[in-house]
Amino acid sequence: MATKVYTAGKFEVYVGVSNRSVGELIDMTLTINVEPGDTSKVGTAWAGAIELGKNWAIAINCNYNPADTGQAYLLDAVYSSVGAEFPALRYYEGATGVHAGTGMLTSAVVTKSVGSVDKFSATFTGNSSLSYASS
Repeated sequence: MATKVYTAGKFEVYVGVSNRSVGELIDMTLTINVEPGDTSKVGTAWAGAIELGKNWAIAINCNYNPADTGQAYLLDAVYSSVGAEFPALRYYEGATGVHAGTGMLTSAVVTKSVGSVDKFSATFTGNSSLSYASS
């Protein structure tokens, strides 16, 4: 498993004919997993493995802003017929590069507590390959 956590950059979802940024970001986490398949023969000292497949997920954490159109769109996707499939997700690493892929919104949560800033978090599971381009 490879995990990258960024505290700078931006996150965009594709909506209609344009990308919509999600505002008030605190951090973003990209997790890439490689699923191993055991190829060990009985009685061998060392295990062997092959790659069966890869998967990826993105988690974002934000300060909640009900006026933020990106956050509002994600909440609408969970509760309405907008749908949770996104044809383009873009995860920018500040000025160094961008990860892009197709994914499904798996959760969108608003956390409210007395005496602190309200929080918004969302998680996405990739349903295609993940590409990377450096800036």
